[in-house]
Amino acid sequence: MDKWLMNNNSAKIIALVLGVLLFAVVHHNEDSANEVTHPLLETRVIDGVKLQEKGLASNLVLKGITPNTVSVKVSGKPAAVAAALAEEYKIVVDVTGYGAGKHIIPLRYDFPDGVRVDSLQPSMVTVVLEEVQTKQVDVVIKTEGTPKEGYKAGAPIVTPSNRVHVSLPTSRMTEVKSVIGMVNINQASESVKQQQVKLTAYDGAGNEIKDAVITPSVVEVEVPITKPFKTVPLQVNFKGQLPEGLSVAQVTPSVNQVTLYGPQAELDKIEFYDEAVIDLGDIKASGQYTVGVKLTALPNIEKMEPSEIQVNVVISEEKVRTLKNIPITLTGVNDRLVTTITEPASRSFDITVVGSPAVIDAMQASDIQLIANVNDLPQGNHVVTLQVNLPRFVKLAKSEQFTAKVTIQEKGSPTGTNSKPNPVPNPGPEVETDAGVDQSNPDPTPNENSTTAPQEGTDGSSENPNAGTDSSEAPATDGTS
Repeated sequence: MDKWLMNNNSAKIIALVLGVLLFAVVHHNEDSANEVTHPLLETRVIDGVKLQEKGLASNLVLKGITPNTVSVKVSGKPAAVAAALAEEYKIVVDVTGYGAGKHIIPLRYDFPDGVRVDSLQPSMVTVVLEEVQTKQVDVVIKTEGTPKEGYKAGAPIVTPSNRVHVSLPTSRMTEVKSVIGMVNINQASESVKQQQVKLTAYDGAGNEIKDAVITPSVVEVEVPITKPFKTVPLQVNFKGQLPEGLSVAQVTPSVNQVTLYGPQAELDKIEFYDEAVIDLGDIKASGQYTVGVKLTALPNIEKMEPSEIQVNVVISEEKVRTLKNIPITLTGVNDRLVTTITEPASRSFDITVVGSPAVIDAMQASDIQLIANVNDLPQGNHVVTLQVNLPRFVKLAKSEQFTAKVTIQEKGSPTGTNSKPNPVPNPGPEVETDAGVDQSNPDPTPNENSTTAPQEGTDGSSENPNAGTDSSEAPATDGTS
């Protein structure tokens, strides 16, 4: 026995047998363990898990993910798998560092502890990123309803600005046609102030662009609610007389318009405001004056703005000037008759005027009109007093009337004293003089229909609307209408 045990081959055989036995024992234990643990694991396939994006740059927008859901195979202990909520299953598309364009990006996952992700189907998705464009758009505020009767809504005032920024993918920016906010003013009798208004972007068809990003998305709007108003031109008039030898050179009011508030029917009747009056009798010497003038509301007008203005008035020494050959213009001619100017033969007059040097020096012959009104005159010979129209702040050097003889007859009849056509006046050179002013006879108070020019420094004087008209358009140069 001892000899057998000492044999090398015997030892090898014994070792082999022991090894086989040990392997059998270990393998048997692993199989037993597997039979015990496998029934404790649960496998589940979750379909339609939505993807979440991460790391999107501020200047990009995620235009599309294909596919936008995946199927996930998970395993774990039954309790862990059952306890995990659907919102805890996160499949992430990380676009950090990617620019505009199409990209294939692997998915990442984040699941609760105790739940193992065995597979994702698919494991990669196609992502399209597009650059975001921003442009400025004007805000349009629209009102709903109507103010209380007798009131009027003014233009809305937007704060902080009436322009906002609209952001959209570049391919869709052309869709934006307007950004609109709505304000309700129904039955309002006072201004709607500090109204927070949400803005909405619209396309050309008036459809809302829901994914447009507007900055700021809310603005503060004020809608003035007032009585009806109207803005009209301001005209400064004068009363009283300047000292002898002085003339008004320039008048500049601090405002050129006034705003009147009142019933719409009354406002419709008013075209200008001419109640601002300066008393020239308070001015004693040439120079520049600033005069405060209080403005009073017209009848049936509730309020006006401003209620007071400042007027800059420049007074200078007078200058005399004679303008030659001012043509006579016929008006009120009957087109069924022939009207002829017979005297003066030149059908013109030399006119001597007085005013400030700045005004007088700038005058032209066309700034003076000699009007012969033959309206309603019967056939025959007539002496017509001429109406003289002069620019504002200019007057005749002498208080005199200009007359013309006219003949009115049927067409085809002889002209009488002069059967030849009257010659066209040939304007001669203008002559300026310092004489010819009759200081002993003061100028009469002007009248719009008077035969002399409106005198400066009289109540109601105003710039004649006909002054400056080219008198060559109307004078009777051939003795006919």
